[in-house]
Amino acid sequence: MLNQILVLLSAAGVFMVLIGAVTFLFVKQAYDNTSAVMNSHLVSVAIAKLNETPPIERAEVLQTLQQELPDVAISWADDAVLSDYGGASEGERFGPFITGDTLFGMRIEHVLGPHERGLEKPPLVFVRLKDGSLLAAEWGPRGPPPSVLGAPFYLFFGFLALTLCGLLIWAARSLVGPLADLAASVSRFGEASTSPVPISEGGPKEVRAAASAFNRMQLRINAFLETRTRMLTAVSHDLRTPLTRLRLRLDLLEDEEVRERSLQDLRQMELQIDSALTFLRDGESAEPMQRIDLPSFLQTLADQYADTGRGLRIRFDGSLSVMGRASELSRAFCNLIDNALQYGAELEILAWCTGDRVQIDFVDHGPGIAADDRERLLEPFERGDFARRIREGTGFGLGLPTAKSIVEVADGRLELLETPGGGLTVSLSLPLAP
Repeated sequence: MLNQILVLLSAAGVFMVLIGAVTFLFVKQAYDNTSAVMNSHLVSVAIAKLNETPPIERAEVLQTLQQELPDVAISWADDAVLSDYGGASEGERFGPFITGDTLFGMRIEHVLGPHERGLEKPPLVFVRLKDGSLLAAEWGPRGPPPSVLGAPFYLFFGFLALTLCGLLIWAARSLVGPLADLAASVSRFGEASTSPVPISEGGPKEVRAAASAFNRMQLRINAFLETRTRMLTAVSHDLRTPLTRLRLRLDLLEDEEVRERSLQDLRQMELQIDSALTFLRDGESAEPMQRIDLPSFLQTLADQYADTGRGLRIRFDGSLSVMGRASELSRAFCNLIDNALQYGAELEILAWCTGDRVQIDFVDHGPGIAADDRERLLEPFERGDFARRIREGTGFGLGLPTAKSIVEVADGRLELLETPGGGLTVSLSLPLAP
């Protein structure tokens, strides 16, 4: 990254120097072509011509110069006029004229710009010829010559500043863009599933190395989880054989009370194994994603609970569809319905659209869950009773985590809220199907 930054800055510097040189060339040409600068050169030529002309012919040459140079006024002057303007000077400058001795025996005695004479008056220069004659020359247009620090100068440096800022922004985006993509991919990994999502390995060397390492890490994590899931599934499956043998032996017990309690414990162990397997398999289904009409889907679930005699109401707003796996969403919704009906007398399911997402709330008026326990109860094998005893009807602490896992695989969110007036509201958010 350091090398790329240095290369980009060097390229930006070279580009700015080239642009500056070209711009300076155009500014200099524009300055040299102004009428004020051109007339000052003509004054020099005219005075040099008069200096080389014999005195008896100067009047005629001066008249010709006045006709050919309407913006230049050249006349003879005496030392009294020069004294009125401050007398001879040395080293003063205006435009191309610097007071002091010059070529061909001439001397520039004094020069006055518009700042000394007034902005309404043209520049004035006094030149003494080699024979001692004194000339006074004025040239138009009126006003000072264009300053080097004028509008072209500020435009030039303004352009350089904009160019520098643009190049720095481009360089920053070129270098930081791949790093931002890597950070976004890292933050998304594991939110819904651990399936590898390869990211582009571009940008500086360090970013490419980090992206490559992240891609390898995704593959390792996914392979580790798959191995763990297969191992646990195999262990759970193998446990069924000794459990079956235990059940057969318990059937031979003569003590009916001991036999019944032992069989009940075996049934709880099998239920726990089945619940663990169901949780481990979530997100690994081969069922394809499909468009699900939410009102019909919820009504089908409600019909399954119609014969329980428990209050289950559904309310929805408009035509709502989501993308998901029907069997998995059915399992998740059934877990939430079972939990609500277990702790509350009735359940109300509300569904509506908010922007590009569908909101589904499972609202009950049971005892609810304390705010401090809500995050904990979304973790596997966490139960509301702190004694952690598996009693009849308490479950194994996998209903809410299973529902949360299924919803997140469908690119959704699940959170636990308090129902106004008491109770628990399980709020789901799923993407609206296009």
